[in-house]
Amino acid sequence: MTGHARPLDRFPLVRTHNVEEMCAALARVYAKPTWSVAANTGKVDVTLNYHPIRHVGLGYTKYGVALSGAYPESDSYLQTFPIRGRGEVVIKKFASPLGAGRGLTVSPGRRFAAKFNAHYEHLLLVFDAQGLTSKLAAIVGRPIGRAVEFEPIMDDAHPAAKALRDHVTFLARMVSESEAPLPRLLLEEFEQTLIVMILHANRHNYSHLLERTARGVASWQVKRAEEFIAANWRQSIRMEDVVQATGTSAFDLYRSFKKSRGCTPMQFAERLRLGHARELLQRPDAITTVAGAARACGFGDLGRFERDYVLAFGEPPSITLARGAGKRYN
Repeated sequence: MTGHARPLDRFPLVRTHNVEEMCAALARVYAKPTWSVAANTGKVDVTLNYHPIRHVGLGYTKYGVALSGAYPESDSYLQTFPIRGRGEVVIKKFASPLGAGRGLTVSPGRRFAAKFNAHYEHLLLVFDAQGLTSKLAAIVGRPIGRAVEFEPIMDDAHPAAKALRDHVTFLARMVSESEAPLPRLLLEEFEQTLIVMILHANRHNYSHLLERTARGVASWQVKRAEEFIAANWRQSIRMEDVVQATGTSAFDLYRSFKKSRGCTPMQFAERLRLGHARELLQRPDAITTVAGAARACGFGDLGRFERDYVLAFGEPPSITLARGAGKRYN
């Protein structure tokens, strides 16, 4: 973000000095808390921003005053990523400090109490049980019966947790700074990546299934995955659909795919999209632009698109477009 812009300011949920109005807004995305404001001022200085995708909502919160309170049970999962200030949370009689590098993870059906100082701000993810459960089932290749229950604290000391925080921060910046709405395909695939990372970054009652050694799959299953992705590159590639098409778990398929193709299925999809973007630039019409071709093929970050394009084809996309435009007028 640039200047004094706050994360997700283009997606305001509420701006208020009223505690009840703040609580009502929080209820719309997670659950309605009961807050007590420090010094009995009765006022807050709240900024709540929120951008829903499909199964995941990305948010930013600044309260502006010190406060404490409690959240009731919710049907959704909540994960916070403190970026400024300090806090403390109590969940299941377990108390822990909150601050940069140390956030909170709450599973459905869990109450918790928290308090924050006046400087506290955080990014947050709210995600539904259906999206998480279907993704976990696709990864491990078996039905998920009992609900996923996370340990309450995520610490960036673990590499997977730090990687998740970095991805959330990147997504918030990309959504905040993009001049146009990001392609739906990009957002849904980024959401899928976040859910997978959440499952690896947090300890939970199915973690042992994600720690087993991956088994190889048949070559026809790798080929079938490749064919499925090639036929569906224009839409978001869901792990569940690839698993259904190949009849194996994502955990085992991804290992064999990378071993035989030198990339993951999602990297293969990106290569296909780069190739299709190149075709648009090689045969442009009068209104074709590099940004337009990138967005048409599901790329929302133009800078990253240009870097990946150079790596793939050895020249900037602007050169491809200029050469294509020259051929058009010859």
